[in-house]
Amino acid sequence: MPPPRDLPMYYGLIQACSRSVSWATALLAVLLLSYAGRTWPQQAQVAVAGIIGCAVAMLNDSWEIVAITDAWQTLPRFSASRRVLHDVFSFALSIGGVIMMWVSNLHVKDSGRPTFGSVQEQRYVMAALWGLLTQACWRFIHLIWGCFDCSREARATERRRRRRRRRRRRQHRYDHQHPYDPWYEITGYRA
Repeated sequence: MPPPRDLPMYYGLIQACSRSVSWATALLAVLLLSYAGRTWPQQAQVAVAGIIGCAVAMLNDSWEIVAITDAWQTLPRFSASRRVLHDVFSFALSIGGVIMMWVSNLHVKDSGRPTFGSVQEQRYVMAALWGLLTQACWRFIHLIWGCFDCSREARATERRRRRRRRRRRRQHRYDHQHPYDPWYEITGYRA
């Protein structure tokens, strides 16, 4: 096993803390959505998209938190583009769940005036809706952050590529100035 490394720098710790808060928000949203879906069956179908979006967000956040804070580096971090992809997927599911819950929460009676179900149902569904909306906001924050990380990784890759090209050019120039001479390799004298 590799030796343990120090804790990540401030950037990594800030990222781990923000992922921890968004993980807790996603857990709260899952609990509220599950309770609303279990207690009022008419809400169960619309809560599924939000629950799945929160579950994907929790898996992504859990992986990142452990990968950032793992001192032995046994769990590799996702690349920035993969993190963004997972955040986009959970963001889309969460926004879909928000829209479905918002639209299905209105019941129009014969009078044409929108009404809600019971007061308790209204409170729990609105709490679940706000929890899901908060989780979607965290996904959006992680999306923007991930785009900056992607840009930083791309610039670092380009710098490495340029350094390799410069080394190859220098080596190529050196090889042309000093061609391979087996006699020189053996004796140290030029023929």
